[in-house]
Amino acid sequence: MKNKNINLLLIFFLLLSHCSFGNSDDVEESIASTTTSTTTSTTTTVEIPPSTSTTTVILEEECIEDNNQNTNFEKTINVQIFLNKYGFDAGDEDGYLGQQTADAIRDFQAYVGLDPDGDVGPNTINKMREFTGCEDRINSYTSNSNSDTTTTTTTVPSTTTTTVPSTTTTTVVEANLSEANNQYGTVPSISLSSNEVVSLFKGIENSDSVCGTPYLGSLNTGVSNLYSNGAVPSSLNVSNGSFSQSSNTTEIFEEDSNKIKIKIVGDGSTNYNFYFIPPFSSRITNVVPTSVSTSLNLTEATFNLENLSDGVWFYSFAESGDGTVVKATGNREFSVGTTSSQQVSSHAGVSKVLITSKNSSSGLYKNVAAGEAFSTTDTFNIVYITDTISDNRLDTSSEIEIDDTVIELSNENQAFVGEILLIGTELMKVTAKEDQIFTVERGYLNTEIRAYNSGTSLKAVKNLNKETIISDSAYLVFRNETGMRFQVLLGQELTVNQFNFSGCNIDRYSLEKITTFSWRSSGTSSVTTTTFQDTANPLFNKSFVINSNASSYTPPSMNSADQVSGEFLNTGPRNQIVNVGDVVSFNFNGIVDGSSKAKFVKLKFQMVPDTGSSKKTKYKDVYLILDNDEYSFRLNINNIVSNESALSDTWENEYKYIFQSITLFDTSTSVEILNNQTIKYDYKSQIDSHEAYYLDQFSFVVPSG
Repeated sequence: MKNKNINLLLIFFLLLSHCSFGNSDDVEESIASTTTSTTTSTTTTVEIPPSTSTTTVILEEECIEDNNQNTNFEKTINVQIFLNKYGFDAGDEDGYLGQQTADAIRDFQAYVGLDPDGDVGPNTINKMREFTGCEDRINSYTSNSNSDTTTTTTTVPSTTTTTVPSTTTTTVVEANLSEANNQYGTVPSISLSSNEVVSLFKGIENSDSVCGTPYLGSLNTGVSNLYSNGAVPSSLNVSNGSFSQSSNTTEIFEEDSNKIKIKIVGDGSTNYNFYFIPPFSSRITNVVPTSVSTSLNLTEATFNLENLSDGVWFYSFAESGDGTVVKATGNREFSVGTTSSQQVSSHAGVSKVLITSKNSSSGLYKNVAAGEAFSTTDTFNIVYITDTISDNRLDTSSEIEIDDTVIELSNENQAFVGEILLIGTELMKVTAKEDQIFTVERGYLNTEIRAYNSGTSLKAVKNLNKETIISDSAYLVFRNETGMRFQVLLGQELTVNQFNFSGCNIDRYSLEKITTFSWRSSGTSSVTTTTFQDTANPLFNKSFVINSNASSYTPPSMNSADQVSGEFLNTGPRNQIVNVGDVVSFNFNGIVDGSSKAKFVKLKFQMVPDTGSSKKTKYKDVYLILDNDEYSFRLNINNIVSNESALSDTWENEYKYIFQSITLFDTSTSVEILNNQTIKYDYKSQIDSHEAYYLDQFSFVVPSG
């Protein structure tokens, strides 16, 4: 490992050529197995006597520890840089979570004694932040790998089925923010600010790029953009419709120092995922139970607490994948370890947003000037600071030169070792002090190093830890002059967030909005959120221009007929009567791509009650991924039901489904082509037209019975 250089000064080999312990075939392995009535668990002990005796004397050079406490490991590229730095081969540092990076994450997790699941969750992030490069390998760890998990089903009276995985360790599954899951639509959550059920739009997402995740204004009523509720767990099930609170109920009904039990009263499903807010966090996190039991209308889940971080946890909700979202009520808090209370400091918003880029020749960081030009191959860093995390101190009492690492302040109480000073737009970390003379790390967190006159204002941030941090996460919205908006997820305040400009179009971009999420105080069901927004002028005067290695955006359009044959380019069903097992086909060959190919589409249908039906008119959306870049789609009628369903293969009967529109989602925005010969754009109010007048004739009928 890096920083763990070992000099072998003396090696002695003592060869016992006449002292044998027998042939290797005679070595016995003592294996002890233990099984209980509630778990399927095997404990194996292997005892192998040595066949030789070797004495090795190793003298080690003192290891110099690294400090990774302020690295934002929610960014894939930072994880890759970290892994490569310490010899875990993550491959290219490109910000994409590929197989090689996932394997490197598993190697690191095994090295530090975590379950090697390949997910960068809270425990893995904590280990990365604590890692100094001087650690020894932890040879044993508990594995929760799916490939190693078996399930035992036991039938007992009252038709109760108990499912028990062969592990007693609770697994925490964290959000994967790269575009690894190619499902698009809506996901459920519970609002961090209101504690109500919300629906979040899951579209194109590349969290490593400023322009990687579009922020759309034309979403369905009741649906919010992806990061509007902070980081989103990748385990959430994706749906075609919006979500509402189920009539089922759930709460913690039993707890002790080792475990908690949760019950869901309603449907007795075994398909629930359970979501919590960890201590000192605002991030909703999926926690996998160690066992689940079901009976008529009842689901009970047991969670082992030994793998959970210390502090006060909050049980938020459960969801089953079929659109059922059960918000927790009643007893929802539990403590892990000795912490029984946690209170976050209040704040009103953000005081500083620092954006810097690295000078390729000097290697130093500089502030990004308003309107500064970038290429799509460049990167920049963002650090934000809330308004109450720092204290005002006396102004500087002497000049500070650009090369100074030892500075003099007005008195010895101006700062203390470990504190972070904010002078102008530069952060400095105090590493030592003697009276009023302070040794500092200049340009801390990649901020620009400058010279300062005497009398410059000074602020100080006390020693940072999980309790003194106020904002646990935040998101920004950048808009360009064409009208497109992009959402950017940030980690904790006073951490470095690095972004590239992959996918950005040639345009000018301005910071329009910043929303922060504090971590949750015990005794509350919500967190404090603050939002600053200015649609006219750049917030904090932050703007930039993309002017090279990119193109201007042009939207898609639609043609009606082949210019030679006159045949319609777009085809669909014409009052087709369907039953279970049928297929409804649409071909939109008249769509002409713009500068960016659509990644997925949404087909919207008006549901008109069939003749004789007493049902009401409503709408159904279906999200579909492009197959071979063709705008040809097949809707499978696998199930016909009497009630509303958001599933793409399940259709409510007694309705005529009339095609309303197809919305194209590319890496920048969305464009909706309607059946009334109009085209609407998410990024501008202008409405254009197309000549495919026959689109409103596409329809199919799902009859009763």
